[in-house]
This record gives sequence, C-alpha cells and structure tokens, in this order.
Amino acid sequence: MLFGSRDGFGLEFHPERERQLLCVDIFIGGLHVNVWDNAFYPPLLVKKLKDELPRFRKPLAAPEGFTSPVETFRVAENRAYDDTRTWTGPGPEEALERCAFLEWGECTDDVSAFAFPDGDRMHLACRVRDGGGAPWGTEPLREPTVATVSRASLVETLEQCLAVAEREWSARRGTQP
Repeated sequence: MLFGSRDGFGLEFHPERERQLLCVDIFIGGLHVNVWDNAFYPPLLVKKLKDELPRFRKPLAAPEGFTSPVETFRVAENRAYDDTRTWTGPGPEEALERCAFLEWGECTDDVSAFAFPDGDRMHLACRVRDGGGAPWGTEPLREPTVATVSRASLVETLEQCLAVAEREWSARRGTQP
C-alpha cells in the first residue's frame, strides 16, 4: 500500500512481511531513505506520525534565511549535527532546527531530513548515509535529494499513514481501533 508518491513524498506499507513490526518504506524525491531498516515498532510509528501532523496543518512562511532547499538543507544539516554549536535561544538557527523531519527512531537513523515550509508548499530535503546508526560525524555520500510537494498532499499522506499504522497496531494487539 503506497500513500503519497515515490517521486515526491511517500510511504509504502508492507503489513504482510512481519508479525510484530510494521514494515514501511519511505521515499523522498525518488530516494528510498530507509533501505537498511524498514521494520518499525507500531506504537512508535503511530506516535511519530501524530507528532508530525500538527507541524504541517497550517501554511507557514519559509524559515528566515531560506534561499533554496539544497542550500538551506546544508546549513540546517551542519547546524543539526555540529556538537560545537554555541547558539542558544530564538533565531534563524532555531527555525531551521524545527524543520528537522523523519526523526522516527532507528529506522530513520541513516537519513538526515528537513521539511522547509513555504506557504502551501513543502520543500523536503534529505541525505542518506551509510554505516548504520546516526549520521553524526560521518561524511555525506551524495548530494541532498529534494522534492517539493504541496502541504495539503503531505498532510494527507501523513493522515492516511497514521490511520493504517493505528489499524495495524490494533490488529496486532487483537483490539478494535
């Protein structure tokens, strides 16, 4: 079951693959971002989808300093994974930090992703890294992948995925949603 699209933003569910976990492939701009691990613990996936939705329900202006998805991704990624950062408090850095996306547990540890609002559009930018585990201290293997999708489409995809994840979790527990 594919929700959204592989070329923009999409999640493809494979409920038949695993009895206890929920196998979900995530795509941004044609890139399969969780190719190494797609087996989510259902309650965690439900929580993460619920956490993401409120961020995207209303149109927001692009973050301060936004130039292009690729350039802003580079700035955000450098700030997100820089252990020597000294900034504290509000400012452009905090706005970029709030754009972090796909922080959904170990299945997405190998991807750094950001969702930059731009009114009714969302610029999704990501980079997949090898080596297993979080991207801290590792060198990027490729340029960031970027996809621009409508905010409404992103919200609809997340809502559909939340409904499926909740239904699958309930079914695995043997309860009704």
